[in-house]
Amino acid sequence: MKSGFAILGPVAVALAACSAQDTQEPQDLPESGKAALAERLYAANCASCHDGGVNGAPTRAALEQRSQAQILASMNTGIMQAQSAALSAIDRVVLSEYLGKGQSAREAKGPRCEGELQFSGAPLWNRWGGDLTNTRFQQSEAAGLTEEDIPQLELAWAFGFPGAQRARSQPAVTREALFTGSQSGHVYALDPQTGCIWWSYDAGAEVRNAPLIAAGSDGRPQTLYFGDVDAVVHAVDPRTGERRWSKSVKDHPDGTMTGSIAMHDGTLFVPMSSLEVVSAYDDEYTCCTFRGGITALDAVSGDEKWRWFSVDEPEKVGETSVGVDILAPSGAPVWSTPTVDAKRGLLYVGTGENYTSPANGNSDAIVALSLATGRLRWVSQTVAGDAWNASCGRDPKANCPEEDGPDFDFGAAPILVELPSGKDMILAGQKSGEVFGMDPDDNGRILWRSRAGMGGFNGGIHWGMASDGETLWVPIADTPGNRFTVGPPRPGIHAFEAATGRKLWSRIEKPTCKEPGYACQTALSAPLTAIPGAIFAGAHNGRLLAYSARDGRVLWMDETNREFATVNGAEAKGGSIDGAGVVVAGGMVFVNSGYDKFGEIGGNVLLAYRLAGGAR
Repeated sequence: MKSGFAILGPVAVALAACSAQDTQEPQDLPESGKAALAERLYAANCASCHDGGVNGAPTRAALEQRSQAQILASMNTGIMQAQSAALSAIDRVVLSEYLGKGQSAREAKGPRCEGELQFSGAPLWNRWGGDLTNTRFQQSEAAGLTEEDIPQLELAWAFGFPGAQRARSQPAVTREALFTGSQSGHVYALDPQTGCIWWSYDAGAEVRNAPLIAAGSDGRPQTLYFGDVDAVVHAVDPRTGERRWSKSVKDHPDGTMTGSIAMHDGTLFVPMSSLEVVSAYDDEYTCCTFRGGITALDAVSGDEKWRWFSVDEPEKVGETSVGVDILAPSGAPVWSTPTVDAKRGLLYVGTGENYTSPANGNSDAIVALSLATGRLRWVSQTVAGDAWNASCGRDPKANCPEEDGPDFDFGAAPILVELPSGKDMILAGQKSGEVFGMDPDDNGRILWRSRAGMGGFNGGIHWGMASDGETLWVPIADTPGNRFTVGPPRPGIHAFEAATGRKLWSRIEKPTCKEPGYACQTALSAPLTAIPGAIFAGAHNGRLLAYSARDGRVLWMDETNREFATVNGAEAKGGSIDGAGVVVAGGMVFVNSGYDKFGEIGGNVLLAYRLAGGAR
């Protein structure tokens, strides 16, 4: 939805025509009147984004799978609050009632686990990247699977999230519990073997990032941390789900949290992103004032330690063609999980594009910050002058900066590895379709750069790569319709030598059918996950794949774009796998399936796989 499109005059007329009194209750409208009013409201305020696929806006069909309560909450206090500011309270109720045809239940019900949740040891998979350095490489002992085991995988259980159309909170796993968030805002602790529910926690807003488990002195889970789309960080007891504290890091009306939290030495590092890039679609919106960055919080109290902004305070630099102020610098959001370099005392952060001109030197870059103070140590920018916002996708495009792209974010977390030589290197992948090797001991100097895909605003590398220090495995999306591309599309998985960037092999995934749309697209947008000998990936068409780490052969595949019987009795189906990656832990494979943004295939299921018959 767009902000600033005031249509209150027609709404008031419609309401007056339906009742002789100045009613404030939408239920007083006849059904035909409400339907007609809702269509006018939708056409004037919502259609240009939700029918046009602007910057990830769910399609109308996806909206209609949500409940009235979910849509209303999103407009009143949630992620669409700024975009809905021009609508009256009556308009919002009318729209939500008309569009919200999905299940009304928010919390998943199902079998409860018996007894009390107790932990026997350290987590098997923790954090977004599996470790502090975001390698997404799971060692054999914790994985509990070998390359030879993979063809024997079969579905063990499925868990459905009521009323949801996306499932993108990558789980954290111990031997006794799996922790994952949901679109409704509920975070669940489930038994990894059976899917029974230990507890649920209501964050109040969608939790789409990966929970982080902080261990105590005995190595066992002590506190669970996660953030929601309203940019609130939550700390809960992992045994009971009881809240210890919550803290908002929001400093902008459109501020949100997309990436996951990193933690080191008692400090939480929270990435800051925003939806202001969408607000700019409105010609009357004063663009832009969001400042991307990192907020550091005390892990025990939630108190702020420091905050780093990727851009300076915005100032007026001009006016748009319709006379609205242009403010800059702005943007450079942090979409991904920060990477901790404990040896050097640094935090590595990937940034996105600027929203307005002139672009600054911190956008489309890997930056290094002091872990202790947040002070900027160095910047390695790979694309200069990148300024873009959603206005660039319309005509006229009053708020579009003169550069109009290319929108080459670092949406994938940087990876810190130790090479076979013993030297450390930062590996970074960009939406440009390029991968980089950077020197952490020389201010991020680029040692090599190689091309994996054609790139583009919806191409290249989206959410994350994987590496064992010797090889870097790179997923490529390269969906149709991109600009600023180089060469042909190369969706699939690509392997590079981590030390040199030399291409080792490529597995190009061709469309599975001729029809347009995501059901046929094999693009790999979700992050990869590696174990010795194999790489796990999820595709836009819902396929879950395991590839040989040596040559890219497909070892195993399952179709998740279908309906599933669930252990909790909720209606559930899979869809596109995007945003969150596969987790391999304790001899099982876990993945969330369903992603209704950008016109992709919605879904609401968490899937758990194990070896057939418990074979080893």
